[in-house]
Amino acid sequence: MHFNSETALDLVDGTMALAEHRFWKTHIESCSECAVELHGWSTLAGWVKRVHLLNAPAAVLASGRQIFQTRRTPEFRPFLRQIVASIIFDSFAQPAVAGARAVVAEGPFLLRQVVLQAEEFDIHIRISTLEDRRDLLGQILPRGNRGFINDARLHLRQDGERIGSVRANDLGEFHFTDVPEGMLSLQIDLPNVTVISALHTTM
Repeated sequence: MHFNSETALDLVDGTMALAEHRFWKTHIESCSECAVELHGWSTLAGWVKRVHLLNAPAAVLASGRQIFQTRRTPEFRPFLRQIVASIIFDSFAQPAVAGARAVVAEGPFLLRQVVLQAEEFDIHIRISTLEDRRDLLGQILPRGNRGFINDARLHLRQDGERIGSVRANDLGEFHFTDVPEGMLSLQIDLPNVTVISALHTTM
């Protein structure tokens, strides 16, 4: 298993979660291929951040092309447990139940509420549509008195391609903008598990 370009850049910039950072640091100590690729990204980032450059040197451009031409690794994390979230409430498919958040329809503005359930987690999602713009706002809530989920990374996919990625804030909230219409999949990467669910955004 090797990391992809996004993971490498997160390592270089120091923006990934602490647990994930420790895992990849341990991994590159025993994987020469990943160590070489990380060094390439570090060098490229160093050149780009040097403000006196008007154009990147030819060697740096060639290095960047070579990195992007390498085989992409799967974005799912096979070394961690994966679970599928089930839709337990959809405001477009059933009437509201106790505890579910309200659905609003006012003129061209529509709200759709979806609640997903995956073992010890509930994921509340609100899809808002105004004319051709569609946003997705959500929150990951653990059941019981466990506090908030604040170390999650979320990805939206359509037809197998990643179309957006965000990080949850300290309250477990996340927000995707300009979400396309149709059948999507939502992937939630937590430190010890990956949660996956289908999500239909058509109003």
